[in-house]
Parts: sequence; structure tokens; C-alpha cells
Amino acid sequence: MVADDLVEANLMGYDSHGVMRLETYVDFALTGRVKSGSPLRIVKETPVTAIVDCGLNFGQVSAAQMVNIACAKAKQAGMAYIVAKNCCHVGRLGSYVQKVAELGMLGISTCNNRKIGHVVAPWGGREGRLGTNPLAFAAPTKGWPVVLDMSTSMIPEGKVNLAREERKSVPSGCIRDGVGNPTTDPNAFYGPPRGTILPFGSEYGYKGYGLSMLVEIMGGIMAGEDATVDQPGFNGFSLIAIDPEAFCGATLFTDLVDRLCAYQMSAAPAPGFNEVVVPGVYDFRMREKRLAEGIPVDDNVWNAVVGAARLVGITLQPDQL
Repeated sequence: MVADDLVEANLMGYDSHGVMRLETYVDFALTGRVKSGSPLRIVKETPVTAIVDCGLNFGQVSAAQMVNIACAKAKQAGMAYIVAKNCCHVGRLGSYVQKVAELGMLGISTCNNRKIGHVVAPWGGREGRLGTNPLAFAAPTKGWPVVLDMSTSMIPEGKVNLAREERKSVPSGCIRDGVGNPTTDPNAFYGPPRGTILPFGSEYGYKGYGLSMLVEIMGGIMAGEDATVDQPGFNGFSLIAIDPEAFCGATLFTDLVDRLCAYQMSAAPAPGFNEVVVPGVYDFRMREKRLAEGIPVDDNVWNAVVGAARLVGITLQPDQL
């Protein structure tokens, strides 16, 4: 399940959440930070809510199980809200709301980080107090679902790390060095001392900051987790599933979402653009392209994959790329 999720992230163009994570995941497994095979346990529930203890299993495994729980409850009660404790890194957040949408429901998800991962400065600050705190939603259509998967920071930390691996610069206005100066050098961000990522919105970053606080509350505090201290686990994860059958009806809902998408894409493109698309279109197009042509993997990322394989007694040859 983890391997499939990592490859799927690369296929969709989310290289920062793809196979470059293998080395870290193997290290977590070998050192016991991830407890592979640990069962998910519901510790508290109502017909429309649940707190689940993921037992520090791989986040992709736990999150997929939470999708099943949320959708089953939503089918019975119209909607459901599930939050996690002891949840490891879940990977591409959009994967789970996409699964909900493929089952005909509206999915909304948030994901926060523990204090050790607080690399995002609050609006007006120069010290990290938040994770990159992504949020995502997906809605069903007759074709590709509408899928938005975004960090509430200017850039995910994974993309900063990928830029470092690929020896590239980070776009301006995204990161600061360890003393608070703007920089485009990912090495300056990692320090020491470690720098910060800015909240989404540039000069209007208070908007991203506010959304990041929402993610903290929905994905962490609602599960009883204290965001100001380090605790076991890596992500605070929440998932909402809403069954449109309980509202306007599933058929009408999908028809209206399709109509909304067509309306957006009918807009004349602005200078510098060739077309208008809705969230998710570029990702699904990228998936088709990479399925046909292959996934590009940077040499440094491939070397890390080879090194991770070596740690578990597997030898990969260069021609296996």
C-alpha cells in the first residue's frame, strides 16, 4: 500500500511525496519509529464521528482504513468526521479525499505536524510554530473528480527538500534563512540554524496562517492532541466524508458539480494562459503523461532509493531505473 501510494504521488506530479520518501520510510521502519502491521483501533465514536488510534503504523495504511470508516458512517448517517492519534506520515493528502470522491461523496481532509516539524512561521513571526499543514477536498464528477491538495504554507517542506536534492533554487518569497532573511537557497533553509517557510499568501500571508490554524484545530486538537509539545506520531490527520444523497441527491449533486466545472472552464483565458481548468485536471493529465512516458527521477533521489534498498539487503542495478 505504501509503495503504491508513493508511485501514485509521482504519477500525479507530487514528486515531493513520491519515491524520494523511501529512504526516510525505510529508516523509520528499521528504527521502530513506524510499527508496521500495528492495528488501527477506534477509541471513541458516535454514529457520525470517531477518534482512531493508528498505532504508529504506516500513515498510508491507517489513512486508507479511515477512508473506509468515514464512508461507511456517511452512508448511514449522511456525513462523518474522523480524527487520528498516533498517525505517521500519510503522504499525499489528496489521495484520501480522491478515494472518497470516487465513492460518490464529498471529501475534506486536513493534516498537521508535531512540534519537531514546525517549520512555518506564524504571520509576523520568524520562528517556526506550525507545520506546512495541508488541506484537501475532492468532489465527484462524471469524469475526473475535482481535487484540491494544497499546503497552507507558501511551499511544502518536501518541495524544499526536493529542490535541495536536485540542486535547484526555491521560488522567491517562500522561505527564510535561520536569522529571518529572505532566501531562495534550500541549504540556507536547512541551516543550521534552520530557517522558516512563510504562510501562504505572500503579503497577505495572514490568510494562509489562519487556514493553518484551522488545520491544527481540526486535525490535532479535536483528537485531544496538544500542538505545543512533541508527542508520538508524525501527523494529526482528519477526514470528513459527506454523502450528497443526504442533501440534494447524489445524481443532482454530480450534475451540478459538472455544470460548475464546465462554467469555470468556459472562461476566456487571461494573457499568459492557454486555458482555464478546475483543480485536479493538471494532476490527472500528468498521471496520463507519466503512465505513457515514465516517471522522471533525479539522480540524487535514485541514489537514495538504491541506498534504502541496500539497507534491507536488496541490490538495485542502474538499468533497473
